[in-house]
Amino acid sequence: DRRAAARAEQRLYWLLWLVGVLNFTDAAQTVYLLNAKFMVEANRLMAFLLDHSPYGFWMYKTLVPTFGCVLLWRYRKKVKWIHGAVVTVFAVYFTVVARSFLYMMLPVQI
Repeated sequence: DRRAAARAEQRLYWLLWLVGVLNFTDAAQTVYLLNAKFMVEANRLMAFLLDHSPYGFWMYKTLVPTFGCVLLWRYRKKVKWIHGAVVTVFAVYFTVVARSFLYMMLPVQI
């Protein structure tokens, strides 16, 4: 039973790292797609930050989810539903990054 708990904790650790990597990938793809005019930022706060400070946009877009991952890891033993939450967040980020990648593969219209 201890080995199963250790494996589950190790999976959680790596899933949180993957969420962090996908988060940074999403931020980079968002900046690229916005600059290439393939999309517009739908989130008003993020659009405001992007218009006023690209660095503020980047910091907010990367630090807030990263801080969330750190908090999830810190309180992993106190929250029963943490594995389901992390798998769900991973699935959402993976879908967003895959969608953005497909947008990046669109041919450029002149």
